[in-house]
Amino acid sequence: MSGPAELDVPLDRPGRSHGALRLPWSHDDSAYGQIVVPVVVLNGAPGPTVLAVAGVHGDEYEGQVALLDAARDLEPTALRGRLIVVPAANMPAAMAGKRTSPVDGGNLARVFPGKGDGVPTSQLAEGIVRLLLPHADFVLDLHSGGRTLEYLPCGFSRLPADKALRARVLDALSAFGAPDAGVVVKPSAVGTLLSAVHAAGKVGISSELGGAGSLTPATLAVARRGLARFLAFAGLTIPPPGPATTRFLAVEPSHFLRTPGRGLFEPGVTLGQTVAVGDVAGRLHDVERPGRAPETIRFEAAGVVMCRRVPARAEPGDVLFHLGRPTTREELL
Repeated sequence: MSGPAELDVPLDRPGRSHGALRLPWSHDDSAYGQIVVPVVVLNGAPGPTVLAVAGVHGDEYEGQVALLDAARDLEPTALRGRLIVVPAANMPAAMAGKRTSPVDGGNLARVFPGKGDGVPTSQLAEGIVRLLLPHADFVLDLHSGGRTLEYLPCGFSRLPADKALRARVLDALSAFGAPDAGVVVKPSAVGTLLSAVHAAGKVGISSELGGAGSLTPATLAVARRGLARFLAFAGLTIPPPGPATTRFLAVEPSHFLRTPGRGLFEPGVTLGQTVAVGDVAGRLHDVERPGRAPETIRFEAAGVVMCRRVPARAEPGDVLFHLGRPTTREELL
């Protein structure tokens, strides 16, 4: 069932076009309101189409800034193809600076391909899949750690089942050119944009570009350079100068270290550090029972620390760290 989302920007008009994906949203402050997601289309010479998306989670900022820059600064005449830019796909979440939508509590990265008769976040996913994805040959979905996580700046993707598509995805991660590329070997998250992209047989990758609820020159540089390299990989632009060397890191379910209880977590390692099984990850302090000694938490797997929890306050089940195991393209294939 097609949903109510509509697109009011022309996709084939030469040059730069501004518009939006619009979704009806009737609420207390606006009986005939809309959720308005800005879309910018840059059309150059005939060629492939890249769909570049950020802000699927509203508290992830590197991708939003990089795509705003690209939508404003790239000259359509310099492109051998078409670039569709969605700087803040989950606009309500982006305006609130939150991971999930304040409209319905929906996590846009867990509801693809969406439902036309679902809640607004699900209708938004359906609109993206129906109105934008069919036009794309390549998809870049820029993420970072948001307010609660911080990542090594890296490319990121799941592995599609089709071997030929898997090879193209790994090529795209290498072309993105971040120092590291996390590859989820056995994805547990369902409903991501990449899952819809790969199900459609298209080449798509994501990223984890830092986070901690902030922006830094270093993480923004990785985002901007990665976007430029991805556009060149897709054939829209000339490759930027300089080599790109990327280390592949396999991410498996055992690499996620979760807190066994609530308390204040004192980390014992830093991002990028290599750890072994049994190494101390940190200590969990119980402020409700001052006489209790802190609990030592140890790693149950080995690898490189790719991600850390930012808030010190942790609840049972929160991810404190996740690791990546150095691997090769050949092994991932």
